[in-house]
Amino acid sequence: MAEEKSKPRILPNSLEAEQSLLGCLFISPSACADVFSQLVASDFYSGSHQKIYQAMLDNYFKDVPIDYITVSKALEDKGQLEEAGGLSYITDLTNYVPSAANYKSYYDIVYGNSVLRQIIDACQQVINEAFRVRDAETVLAKAEKAIFDISQAKTYGDLEHIKKGVNEALDLMEKISIDPNSNNGIKVGFPTLDSYTNGFKPGELIIVAARPGIGKTTLAVNFAVNAALKYNKTIAMFDLEMSTLQVAQRFICSTGRVAMDLVKGGSKDNTVWSTLFETKKILEGSNIYVDDTTNVTPADILSKCRKLKIKAGLDMVIIDYLQLMKGDPSKEKDYSRQQEVADLTRNLKLAARELNVPIILLSQLNRESEKRTNKTPQLSDLRESGSIEQDADIVLFIADAAAEGVETDNNDSAMDYSLIIAKHRNGPRGTIPIKWKSEYTQFYERGKDTLYTKNTSKVQKNVVLTPTQSSEIDDAFKE
Repeated sequence: MAEEKSKPRILPNSLEAEQSLLGCLFISPSACADVFSQLVASDFYSGSHQKIYQAMLDNYFKDVPIDYITVSKALEDKGQLEEAGGLSYITDLTNYVPSAANYKSYYDIVYGNSVLRQIIDACQQVINEAFRVRDAETVLAKAEKAIFDISQAKTYGDLEHIKKGVNEALDLMEKISIDPNSNNGIKVGFPTLDSYTNGFKPGELIIVAARPGIGKTTLAVNFAVNAALKYNKTIAMFDLEMSTLQVAQRFICSTGRVAMDLVKGGSKDNTVWSTLFETKKILEGSNIYVDDTTNVTPADILSKCRKLKIKAGLDMVIIDYLQLMKGDPSKEKDYSRQQEVADLTRNLKLAARELNVPIILLSQLNRESEKRTNKTPQLSDLRESGSIEQDADIVLFIADAAAEGVETDNNDSAMDYSLIIAKHRNGPRGTIPIKWKSEYTQFYERGKDTLYTKNTSKVQKNVVLTPTQSSEIDDAFKE
């Protein structure tokens, strides 16, 4: 028996649905208002239908009536009338459907087929990339981004009567009146800051900015330790500047309150090392994840966070820091750094909304504050782009209190700094006095030393560690 020939595959389409939808647009202004805000010409499979729809769209935005005469004229002016099927074909479309009652059904078919074609095209590009690049992680990231871009491009919202929003807002207010903690975001262990913000909320982009060497990474580590260990949150930290090993050193010393210089200098004190080993076990039981990949893009971060959210959950993301991030490699070479930064912050804001978690993004300040008599950082000091301020829900500055001329506290050896809430989209601004314990790489609020620390009362003093335990900790502090 002769082997049956395989049938050629045709991309998903329905010419009948496209004709019916175009016919509805000719006879229904309400259908035009709905469809024109959601479909583009390339959503049609037929080339002639693409040209007809684009002519309709052009007329609509020029406030020209949509009928076979005006659309034919627009096509004729562009020399596309015959390519679109001619006057007779356009006239037939106006008679193709008796009413526009079912236009939404026709729209769903046209839209659905368009998405399927885009998915097929994206998958074909991924297949070609897999043969060309042969790097699984790179191809996987591009595959995820291709599908995500399709879903994002087809996400539309409609105007809704305020009644729905008012009811939802009142329900939320009622819940808060019953339980004040019901609207809490992610707390980071700085009482005044947590009070001002009521915790960092899902979908927020929080900028933490300072001049180099002031302590951005330290504050980020403190936020992560508090959120993970005090409030049992799952944290993803992307460090583009330091290795996971270096970040781990800060976590260990900050959590155990052991001087880093003491340990890295080769301390043989059994009390110190038993504390470190106990701290190691605490951090191993936490939900903190660190990635030290350099030159990552927002798409890379989003891809990794999606996987973590499925695997272990996700409550907060920390990125250290913006100026080391990589923009979209597909952009043109003359793409300015300001435009690139604008894209980075916007994409990270969108990522925060998709993941439904707060993203804390560290950023450098330019040198302008150092040139002023008043050294207090300002929003205009954010380096490279005004988009940072625009996209952020909260902007926090770390500043040296002495350099600002702020009253300091000389009751202990810790240095005085200010944590300035320079922007807060949904709440108050203000300045919070904080202290810096350099030996522990640790910030805390002045008079409110509430950073998470392990319970040292359970640690045996003068314990001699086993060779295995000593080796494990030694490895963690090797440069």
